[in-house]
Amino acid sequence: MNKVFKKSLVTVFAAVTAVSLFSVSASAATPKMYNFTNYTGNETVSVDLQGDYTKFAKLEDKNGEIDLKNYTVSGDENKTTVTLKEDYLNGLENGEYTFNGYFENILNTYEFTAYENVGVSIPAGEDCEFYNLTVGETKVDNANYEVEKTSGGFVITVNSEYLQTLPENTSFFAHYYSDSMCCITLQVEKQISKPATGSEVTNNTSTTGKDTSLVSPKTGVNSYVPQIICVMLISAGIFTSCILSGKYKNKKN
Repeated sequence: MNKVFKKSLVTVFAAVTAVSLFSVSASAATPKMYNFTNYTGNETVSVDLQGDYTKFAKLEDKNGEIDLKNYTVSGDENKTTVTLKEDYLNGLENGEYTFNGYFENILNTYEFTAYENVGVSIPAGEDCEFYNLTVGETKVDNANYEVEKTSGGFVITVNSEYLQTLPENTSFFAHYYSDSMCCITLQVEKQISKPATGSEVTNNTSTTGKDTSLVSPKTGVNSYVPQIICVMLISAGIFTSCILSGKYKNKKN
């Protein structure tokens, strides 16, 4: 009866583990998202990425890998700062851009609890390389566990004899190397001004020391005064004609 109960418990645990690992695998496949500071036409833009900067491999956009002359990389073992140069930024039109940043040989850690006769799946890419297994900071001897490489990562099965020597629910840590990719977005918001053409005066014309509250285009006539004078003369003529006509009728009567 105990054996049947144990098998049932192992089966239930395996099913729950599979469901949870599916969720973990799906989330692990989602790259980390970062944002450059907005570019408005002044200076450069930078972003801080999580990862050893000496492991940073390349930066890509939709057209492929970006030449290293267009950006710089700096930082330490925990932080990577990518800075886009002004010459590259000035060649971009206003809008949103997406970049992919790639790291090589990042050491990943996956924590799990081992159970008797149950292999635990560690989600990872096909090109990942398994490093070791530890309990805390203590390395587990290779003879105490088995590692199977799969298309989705690794399956680690800890030997039952070794498990019995450890406290219940001991945490294991699987370490493996892999490439890592992150997404970075950039918003370009340069202020675009139209150059002056012919006799037009744009709002960007330098007017240092001058009052620019009223700016009119030069057309050879500074105002509508001639047109107003013509209208006034015509109105005066009509008004005078009316008066004279009235006086003529009065005399006739």
